[in-house]
Amino acid sequence: MKNNLKILLVEDSETDADLLTRFLKREGINFVHSRVWSKDGFIKALKDNIYDIIIADHTLPQFSGMDAFRIAKITNRNIPFILLTGTVSEKTLSEYAKDGIDDYFLKDNLLRLPSAIENVISKKKIEQLHNELEIVHKQIKDSINYAKTIQNAMLPDTSLFNEIFPESFGIYKPKDVLSGDFYWFKKEANIFFVAAADCTGHGIPGALMSMIGIEKLNNLVLKTKEPSEVLTQLNKSISSALSQSSLYERSQDGMDIALCSIDKENRIIKFSGANRPLWIIRNGQKEVEEIKGTKKAIGGFDNDNSSFFEEHEIQLQKNDTIYIFSDGFTDLFGGEFFKKITTKRFKQLLIDIQDKTMSQQEKHLNDYIEKWKAGAEQVDDILIIGVRLD
Repeated sequence: MKNNLKILLVEDSETDADLLTRFLKREGINFVHSRVWSKDGFIKALKDNIYDIIIADHTLPQFSGMDAFRIAKITNRNIPFILLTGTVSEKTLSEYAKDGIDDYFLKDNLLRLPSAIENVISKKKIEQLHNELEIVHKQIKDSINYAKTIQNAMLPDTSLFNEIFPESFGIYKPKDVLSGDFYWFKKEANIFFVAAADCTGHGIPGALMSMIGIEKLNNLVLKTKEPSEVLTQLNKSISSALSQSSLYERSQDGMDIALCSIDKENRIIKFSGANRPLWIIRNGQKEVEEIKGTKKAIGGFDNDNSSFFEEHEIQLQKNDTIYIFSDGFTDLFGGEFFKKITTKRFKQLLIDIQDKTMSQQEKHLNDYIEKWKAGAEQVDDILIIGVRLD
């Protein structure tokens, strides 16, 4: 127990107060104390000082010990409170304990009082710490929820995408409130850009990285319409923003991304990827055509600003379907043996649902995710974008 414990003694009898303080000193408790015996005196003492504990007599001329307890409670003073009495029954004292007093004693049985003082003070400190942690937790939660609002505001409006590509879907399932995966699309002249990106980590770090990526992509497509050049410049821009070319405090933050430019009228797609592929399932076919991305992340510790990202031009036909995605779906644990879905299983799943509309595919994949997880925790953000060309 700390030295010089500050005790507020609510006692009208000077004799009883003297007996109590001498008993506490004899028990080796170091303390200073103030004594009050009226309601006004008690209120003034609470206002003028900070006490470690209040010890109050039950019966006083002007008010009671329980009145003192209620006043302390109303003033939001979370001070440990012990009630002393010589007349009240144990049953009544038990009722008082239910009201919230920390402990109570009969005046003729104070042997447990020193240890009780230490215990109730420790208990209050734990309660106070718990309350403070709850406040901090709420503040952090509120901040994260507000950050979620900001992140959602930066994500593009899906209505434009659905209008241009009515046979399409997007599955976006953050692991946490905030997401490290992000989808992006933008229309420039007769070209429509669409991207699925997976930033380092998830939660807050991933979300911050995603917002940087969205802002950079919005600017870069104003300068070039070639996906490979967009990724090359994005790589340089991200590295510059995070000072990754410096010899000091190098950051490993970066992103994997699949980026397509779609000429819908001519059904021509240009694709460039950083560690992410493009999957194509041709109309009437039962296999997945995979166009691999360049084996290099955007940004990251081993980043080279001169990195070049290969570009592929693909001629599609009516009702061909393309998919771009993060690795969250394939890395999802679950199933009968609690294993990952894996790339192989994902490919077969998409082949099996080619007879469905894109909205039906979206529902099927969402249902599959929930069934596969079977209540298990999602380990990563999930993002899948599917487009069928008409």
